[in-house]
Amino acid sequence: MADRFRIIILPKASRDIVSICSYIEQHSPQNASSVAQQIVNAIDSLDFLPARYKVHEHRVDPAKTVHALPVPPFIIYYRVDETQQAVRILTIRHGSRRQPKRFK
Repeated sequence: MADRFRIIILPKASRDIVSICSYIEQHSPQNASSVAQQIVNAIDSLDFLPARYKVHEHRVDPAKTVHALPVPPFIIYYRVDETQQAVRILTIRHGSRRQPKRFK
């Protein structure tokens, strides 16, 4: 069985989750927790075969390549570091917003 990857949610992605939930809570309090749970479940699923999702930004160094995981209507952007067996969650964006062109 393949090794599991550690999930690291960067501060920007944590703030994104909080702001998404806060926004939904204002308009539909009953749905805020279910949307947050969908996002967290999708992130947790990246512990096994994280490179299975679309490459958003390809880099020469595979650890700098950015993947995009769709969780409609949101997109979770992340990097896979095979050497450290880690997945770093970079940001979460609504699909209708302008998507990042480049990541640092």
